[in-house]
Amino acid sequence: MTKDEISRALQESLVVIDSSVLLDLYRVTPTARKEMIDSLISIEGNLWVPHQVALEFHRNRVEAARDQLSFYDETCKLLETAQNQALQRLNEFANRSALDSSEKKTLKEPLENAFSVAIERVKSHQGVFDLTIGRVLNDDPVLKTLAILFDGKVGQPLPEEEYVKAQAEAARRREGRIPPGYKDRAKRTNPDGDYLWWEQTLIKAAEGDMPVLIISNDEKEDWINKRIDFSLGPREELVAEMCQRAGVSLRIINFATFLEAVRVDSPVSVSRETVYQANIAREQGEKRSRRIYVNSTVIEGYEAQILRTLERRERELRGNLAEQNEAAGNPDMKEVLEAKAGGIQFAIDMYRDHLNELRRIVANAPRLKGDLVLHVESDSLRRALIERVHEERKRAADAP
Repeated sequence: MTKDEISRALQESLVVIDSSVLLDLYRVTPTARKEMIDSLISIEGNLWVPHQVALEFHRNRVEAARDQLSFYDETCKLLETAQNQALQRLNEFANRSALDSSEKKTLKEPLENAFSVAIERVKSHQGVFDLTIGRVLNDDPVLKTLAILFDGKVGQPLPEEEYVKAQAEAARRREGRIPPGYKDRAKRTNPDGDYLWWEQTLIKAAEGDMPVLIISNDEKEDWINKRIDFSLGPREELVAEMCQRAGVSLRIINFATFLEAVRVDSPVSVSRETVYQANIAREQGEKRSRRIYVNSTVIEGYEAQILRTLERRERELRGNLAEQNEAAGNPDMKEVLEAKAGGIQFAIDMYRDHLNELRRIVANAPRLKGDLVLHVESDSLRRALIERVHEERKRAADAP
C-alpha cells in the first residue's frame, strides 16, 4: 500500500492489533513507548484486539520486560567476552614477538579503554530504561495505559465447543501447511495461538462491513507473502478466507509502517528514532525466537551423546567398508553396501556439523544467571537442544 492508502485504511478499517506489537512496547525506550502508545490512541475508535491476543499479551508481558533487561546484561557480557578474547590474542602476539612489558601495555591499553567506555555506555542506557520486573509485576505502567486504551475493544473468547473445533482445525492446518499458524508447529506451548486469534478476527469481521487492517510484527511465511525477502502483503489464502467468511478485504502492515504513516499524516509526534526502534524490535523478533537458555549440564550431556553416536557410526562405516571389500566380486551386493555407507556418512557429517556448531556457539555465548544464552540458527540442532532442556526440566520436576 502507498502511504495515502495506509492513511485511508487506518480511518476506514477495523484495525486489529497483534500481541507482537503490544509486547514490543516493553522493549523500547520510555520516549519511544510514549510515542507508540500515542499513535495507537490516535486511531482508538477503530482499534480491536482478539481475545487470544489479549491472553498472550498477559501471559508474556513479564517475559518481554525481562527480555529487554536481559538484553543489556547480555550486551555487557558479550563485550566482556570479546574483550577477553582480544586481549588473549594480543598477549599471545606479545609473547611470540618478545615484546617487553612497556610495549605490551602500549599495545593493550587502547583496546582496554575502548571496551571499558563501551560497557559503561551500555550500562548508562540501561539506567534510563524505566521498567523492572518488580514494577511490571506490581505497578505496570504499560498495562495500565493499554487497559484504558482497549477498554471495551477486546473480543470474547470462543465458546467451549467452538474452541475445541478451532483447536482441531489449527492442528489440521499445521499438518497441511495451511496458513495461518503452520510455522508454529514446532512450538511446545501455544501452537494454536495464531489460528485462534485469526478465527476470532474472522468472526468479528463478519459482524460488520469494515475492511480489516492487521498491525503485526509477525512476518513469517504463514502470514506474509514474501519474494526475495520483500513483504508483498498477506498470504492469498488469508485474503480469500476473509473475503469468503466476512465479505471484506484484508491488509497487513507492520508496526513501523503504521508509525511512519502516523508520523506523516497525523498531528501526533512520532520521531524517526521511534520508527527506527520499532523496526529494530521487529527484526529482533526472529532472533529472539532462535534464542535458547541452556545450562552447562545439558550442553555437556548432549556433546557426550554426539561423541558416542559419532563413535558408533564410524564403527558402522568401517564395518561396511570391510564388507564392501569382501563383496568385491558381487556387484549387486557392493551397490547395496555403498548406498548404506552413503547414509552412514551423511549421519556422521551431520553430527560433526552439530558438534562444531555447538562448540562455536558455546565458546561465544554470554551467561545469564548461570545459563548460557545460545543463538542457534540450525533448526535440527535447535530442536535437539530444546528437547534436552525439556527433558532436564522434567527430570528436575519429578525428582523427590
